[in-house]
Amino acid sequence: MLRCSLFAKPLAALTLIFFSQAALAGSLSDPVIETPVDRIVVDNRPYWEGAYVGATLGYDFSGGDRIGITQASGNRFTLGTYENSGWAGSLRAGYRWQVDRWVFGPELAIEGGMIEDSFAARGYRGTTTMNHALSLRLKAGYVWPVLNSIVYGTVGVSRAEFDYSVLGSGSAGPIAINDTYTTNGYILGVGIEQPLTKRLSLTGEYEYMNYGKDMLSDGLGNDTLATPLFHSVKLGLNLRF
Repeated sequence: MLRCSLFAKPLAALTLIFFSQAALAGSLSDPVIETPVDRIVVDNRPYWEGAYVGATLGYDFSGGDRIGITQASGNRFTLGTYENSGWAGSLRAGYRWQVDRWVFGPELAIEGGMIEDSFAARGYRGTTTMNHALSLRLKAGYVWPVLNSIVYGTVGVSRAEFDYSVLGSGSAGPIAINDTYTTNGYILGVGIEQPLTKRLSLTGEYEYMNYGKDMLSDGLGNDTLATPLFHSVKLGLNLRF
């Protein structure tokens, strides 16, 4: 019995060493599981570059449209002036490119509101209203580094629909001009856009809109030139994508 106990301890130690080495050898062949690495996509576009949508609310004023009547007899007279004014809103969408601190791009907008005026004089009365307009603008500006805001200029074209009337039977005889017409005009303006967050920005704009001259008649030999134009101030919000 003594001899068996003498051999038992060395045998147990050798067995433990053998299985430990086998376990270590087996671990070298085990598959290595790699932890997936999340890829972070970095937007390297300049800050102002990309598509955007927005809306504006503004006031149009000083719409000086002289109400001049020319009759078949050659008689000419003026009944007053349409000073079109009122609140207007718009929805817009555009795209901008940025090169260094220069920013430029097109913008499409649909506009409408309560831009109107009326008159009554010498036995005649009338109204004029801008119903809606579709406008395409090109905006180009410079990024002011202090506040990262854009100071920009605007040029554009616009196609608008108007209601126009001069009615009555005053001292010059009957006049029955009552028309809805569509005409083209141009836009000039300046503005500033200030970021509020990474995607949202506030705009302030001044624009001058001129829709040229359109001859309107009533079939009674009376003609007038409609010459709508407006000055406009606007506040707006843009959301960049």
